[in-house]
Amino acid sequence: MATSAFRAGAEIFIDGSVHILLRKISDAIWQIEEKNSRRIKEVTDDFLRLQYVSGKLIFLTGKMIPDAPGKSYRDVSKEAFEIAKVRRAYVMAVIDLPASKELFVPIAEQLWTKIGQPVRSPSFSTVMRWRATFIASGRDIMSLVPNDGKKGNRTSRYSQEILDLVNGVIEEKYLSLERKTIQDVLDEVTIRVQRENDLRPTSLRLPLPTRRLVTRLVEAIPAFDKYAGRYGRAAAMQKFRSVQGHRITTAPLDRAEIDHTPLDLMVLDDRTGLPLGRPFVTACIDDYSRCILGIFISFEPPSYLTVARCLRDAFLPKTWLQERYSKVSHSWDAHGVMRELVVDNGAEFHSDSLEAACWSLGIEIHYAPRKTGWFKAKIERFLGSMNRGIAHGTPGTTFSNIFEKDEYDPSKHAVIRLSVLQEMIRIWVVDYYHQKPHRTLGAPPALMWASSIRPEDILVPDDPARLDAILGRAEGRVLSHRGIELDGLFYNSPELTGLRMRHGDRLDVEIRIDDSDIGKIIVLAPDKMRMFEVRCLSFEYADGLSRWQHKVCKRFAANHLGKSNPMAWLKAKETIARIIDEEFAHKRRKSAKRLARYQSVETVQLPKTSPSLAKQAPSAATPDEAPEAAPFPTSERSPEHPSAETPALKSPSKAKKRFAPVIRDRSAAMSMDFADDKN
Repeated sequence: MATSAFRAGAEIFIDGSVHILLRKISDAIWQIEEKNSRRIKEVTDDFLRLQYVSGKLIFLTGKMIPDAPGKSYRDVSKEAFEIAKVRRAYVMAVIDLPASKELFVPIAEQLWTKIGQPVRSPSFSTVMRWRATFIASGRDIMSLVPNDGKKGNRTSRYSQEILDLVNGVIEEKYLSLERKTIQDVLDEVTIRVQRENDLRPTSLRLPLPTRRLVTRLVEAIPAFDKYAGRYGRAAAMQKFRSVQGHRITTAPLDRAEIDHTPLDLMVLDDRTGLPLGRPFVTACIDDYSRCILGIFISFEPPSYLTVARCLRDAFLPKTWLQERYSKVSHSWDAHGVMRELVVDNGAEFHSDSLEAACWSLGIEIHYAPRKTGWFKAKIERFLGSMNRGIAHGTPGTTFSNIFEKDEYDPSKHAVIRLSVLQEMIRIWVVDYYHQKPHRTLGAPPALMWASSIRPEDILVPDDPARLDAILGRAEGRVLSHRGIELDGLFYNSPELTGLRMRHGDRLDVEIRIDDSDIGKIIVLAPDKMRMFEVRCLSFEYADGLSRWQHKVCKRFAANHLGKSNPMAWLKAKETIARIIDEEFAHKRRKSAKRLARYQSVETVQLPKTSPSLAKQAPSAATPDEAPEAAPFPTSERSPEHPSAETPALKSPSKAKKRFAPVIRDRSAAMSMDFADDKN
């Protein structure tokens, strides 16, 4: 690094352009000239020095030093630096003398006799060149470091035409997702050059490129561009990501992360013992203590429902834990409303309902950029650890890598019942993960939580009942004399009648829906200060029924009962329950995930106590398409609708025959219900 001074003639870089210090017109005022426009302005000496200290002004040398711009002592070898010191000795001996050969040569010979370096005494022109370079650099010794590596022929023996051809093939073959080798590139280039030479006279033929040329051009490509071309830009962004700023939290509940994962484990139905499939796990982790705030396990695919259930578990104290899961040894103290919630770009996180729920509780939602899992690395790492700790090695594991399975059949070897899995996960979280010293923290997460937050500092929702309304899916509806219509069902109550009498016969109201139980909804008054729990007018049908189950019943009734009304839906609900029981009994499938989803979207965390749920029958999935589910109680045939409903199950004549005659009618009847369902 050179040195400079605030003196006339010095070049400085300030305000984005080069200026020259012209003259000092007083003790405190400088005239500076912009180099390109020759525009002159006056600034104070104090201003220039302040800009210099803050890094907004830098000095430029009189000319660029091609030998070693920006070089430091560590950039050169010890031998090269010794040569620079010898050259500096010759320069310092004549630096203050006039440029005269008669003066320089005797001094240089005298110094050479004394130090014996270099091999022979340097000539006048050599010493002059060293001195000029040294002065121009601001007396920086690094300007005298030899650059022998730049000697030699600097022009390529290949024409630009050849270089363009090789670069084109590299772009086409090497920088592709097929990831061709350098030899493949060389072979392709050789073929193209030979094809071109066949059309040229002998005197104009192109030289054949060598492997060395191809390798040199490939190595000249920036590493990021090379990796992006061969593995994709997203992979390159992850590989070359740089932690230039780290989000630091200083206390529990400052920041939390939430995400989902399918568990690498096939589970069994508690009642039938048949494989249901892989459940989904939604978890929320505290950034500071690494404690798990909440968790939700079900066969419901990631949706706002699973997010809301996990957040509910995170917000409220888990006082029920050891009563419900007696084998859990420690308490689960981590809970509360966080200040920030980090989510990814899944559709379930981009919803007005989630925003409204979080904002009403004072939570800020932070969305991680697309395909940047490291923005919420803590929850990603936890879900991976949980999958490995619980699923891998357990009978019924599906493995995270299909090549690990070999001849292993997860559904055949599955032995874990869903209720056991629920308890296993909580034991693993509370008694193992929370108690084991964390590699980054150096202490167990449970201890970190207990030592860094007081119980009185944990924020919780004011009213747990109101929390259910806040976490419900928000929609707008019109309240009329018929009540509120939702998916073909009507909701009304005396409170809504009083609301109409006060505010008008037709009101635009906001409702909150629990998609796991459409038996009732929450209606917010126009002033948003009061809310009313309103039951469905067809409560016998809707109580304990999920919105997804309701859609299945509606389609079944419309297609096979020829009706679309609550009574037909009730008949469809009971018929579907009977079908699912029979499907489980036939044991025709390896998994029944969709059957399990129809059976129950709830888990043991939020038990249903209504009588109608106890009578509600399992899932209405088709024999061919229903592979995913949760345990389901045996349905009973309603005394009001005896076996006379059986003929309604007969399939149309055009239905595909996939099973034996007894099951064929049932599968055809149900297949249309599930085939187009993606909810």
